[in-house]
Parts: sequence; structure tokens; C-alpha cells
Amino acid sequence: MRKFIFLLLLTTPIFAQNIGAPIYEGKNLYTIENTAYKLGFAENYGIPIWEMHALQPQMLSGEGSTVKPEWKVDSRVKGFRIAQKDIEGQKLEPVQLFPKTHAMHDASVQETSFYTSNLVFMNKPLKDTIWEKITYSFELLAKKYGTVYLYSGAIFEKDALKLKYAFNNRIAIPTYFYRMILYFDNGKPVYKCHRIANRIPTDYERNCDIEEFAYNLYQLEADTNIDFFDRDVDSNFRQDKMKYLEKRVK
Repeated sequence: MRKFIFLLLLTTPIFAQNIGAPIYEGKNLYTIENTAYKLGFAENYGIPIWEMHALQPQMLSGEGSTVKPEWKVDSRVKGFRIAQKDIEGQKLEPVQLFPKTHAMHDASVQETSFYTSNLVFMNKPLKDTIWEKITYSFELLAKKYGTVYLYSGAIFEKDALKLKYAFNNRIAIPTYFYRMILYFDNGKPVYKCHRIANRIPTDYERNCDIEEFAYNLYQLEADTNIDFFDRDVDSNFRQDKMKYLEKRVK
């Protein structure tokens, strides 16, 4: 019965409350769609700059991964396609934007989480501490509020000369990562946004509350050139937008 429920969730439109996918104000980006998640892949960076998926409490009640953790080349990626052999021996940790743990126990969905289009690279201590704590906090909100919408992605230097690359200069290394959640509390949209530096975290950062990494939605949009929410949702965060605009003026 639980398997049937999960399949029903996946065959139902992911964005059941008419939550549209992010819109990127730039070039060299295309959308890749999978059963359980969407992402915006940046051809010029070689990795996705946004990923979006809906998470429901039922999706966290699975029996663990049944799929071998091996990266599979995604033929939908334009340009350089990273492969498992390229990743082996690298110092940076390959990290799933859509995590297999959000695929319940459905093997076919877990397999899509290992597409190479779904990975970014970060320092392992960062992944094991701040990144995982934010993931856990989002899962708690899903259990409390029901359907939530998760966003993750990369932030790069605006100055192209400061960008760092790996894999023979074919994959750009993000300066920061962002994590964001959108949920509805009594019908009113609420978001939480975090930004974390792509480096080994300090001892303080490893142990502090994740609210230390809170970030303004509109500053994030300026950093990434991404419009995350449509007008109806966006209008609920007018106060945050005004704070951001006032800061820009000053």
C-alpha cells in the first residue's frame, strides 16, 4: 500500500499548489526534468545552478536505498558530461542536489538521483555538517506542514576571472551553495533560505544553529539571476524585498 501511495504522489503533478519552476535571467541554461525533481543545468558552468522538488512526509518513510551508489552519465547534458571515472580520486565530494533519501524506497527514482546532471562538488566536512543539518531541518518542516518545496543550487563569482575550475577546467567550483524551503502555514507561504560558503567550515560553523546561515531571498535572486517564485507567492514576502531594496540603496 505504501508503494502505491508513493507512486500516486509521483504521477500527480509535483507542484500541486501551482508552484512554478524557477526562471533564470541569463543564457546557457536549460531545464532537465525527472520524475521527482527538476533542475536548471548551466552549460557554461558544467553543473546545475538550481534544483527543485516537492517533499511530502510519506516520502521520508521508506526502507532505505536499494540502488548501488554509482553515478550514471546523463545523456541530456550538453557539452562535457562528467562520468564516474572522472569523480574517483577527486578531493571534492560529489553531492546530490536531489538526495536519494527523498526518493522513498522506489528504485527507479533513486536511480535518477545518481544522474551526473544532479551533482555538485563541495568539501566533505561541509557536506557532513552544515549541508546535512539543513536537510534534516527541511525534513522536519515537511513532517509538520505536509508538502514543502525544496530548492538547492550554486552561487558563482560575478567576476569570471575569479572563477575556479576542476576536471581540466570543464567544471566550475561554486563559491557558495544555497538551500531554500517554501511551505504553507495555514495557507500562507513561508520561506527559509540559507547560504553556505564552499569551504571547510570552522569549528563554530560546524556546531552553530543553521539560522546563522540565514539569507535574504531577494539577495539570493540578485546573486544568481534566478526568479524563484511567481508573483502570487512573491507578494507575500514584500517586507523582505523592501529590506533588500533599502540595503541596495544605502
